[in-house]
Amino acid sequence: MLRIPVVAVIGWKKSGKTTLIKSLIRELRARGFRVMSAKHVDIEDFTIDREGTDTWWHSKAGANPVVCVSNYEIAIIYKNETADFKIEKLARYAGEADVILMEGFSRWTLTDESIAKIVMLRKKYEREEYSKRIKGPILCFCSYSLNRDEGDILNATRDFEKIIKKIEDFINEKKELYAILEQLPGLNCGRCPYRTCLGLAKAVQKGEASIENCTVEVHRRKLKSSVLVNGKNVPMVPYISELIRRTVLAIVSTLKGTDIEGNEYVQVRILKPFKDLENK
Repeated sequence: MLRIPVVAVIGWKKSGKTTLIKSLIRELRARGFRVMSAKHVDIEDFTIDREGTDTWWHSKAGANPVVCVSNYEIAIIYKNETADFKIEKLARYAGEADVILMEGFSRWTLTDESIAKIVMLRKKYEREEYSKRIKGPILCFCSYSLNRDEGDILNATRDFEKIIKKIEDFINEKKELYAILEQLPGLNCGRCPYRTCLGLAKAVQKGEASIENCTVEVHRRKLKSSVLVNGKNVPMVPYISELIRRTVLAIVSTLKGTDIEGNEYVQVRILKPFKDLENK
């Protein structure tokens, strides 16, 4: 699951997507947000590399990816079909970004309920077409060409402040949700009424539940075993916790010099290989 807010600016060609996204990036940066952007190029056989360059020859020889480093840029060139592309992969490059702005990518974003959409319109009837196809939050419908009052369709120039405010609210709402998710185990065990950790987190955010509704978190205080991997506590349901405890005690009880009664608390610690620790 993505843990960074994503806003997709979608619409038909010549609807003003690039014009709007340039303004959005500029304004969000001015307000202190760190922005990552992504652009979908819908041109057959398009490549950002150039035939005959060293990086082109690297790729031609079979390297994938190819990394190009200059004094001012680092470019990573992957040769993959778009069938292999997933929005989640963008998060790898987000770094410390507060938001990802995407231009285009309708194929991947229209039905993704985690991604907010800004829909650029050329004609009023396009609003209904997109409304039927989109799943998830629509921040707004807007246009540069529809100048007169068109109901809830915002003018991308006159109503720019409203558009920015909607994005800011979405970013802050998502950050709050992710902060709640960090407090949950992420097991999606289905033991609470909300079925998934995301479902519970949304309920907590709305004030309809609390972290105490997490069955795993409630039972964690009563567990008689714990597992730490590189110092991080691994969440467990009671059955697994007890299975680990009994298994470890059974093994250790066969060793000479041990005095196991069977009611001991067990903690399993798993660390990086010894050589890795030495090199730290």
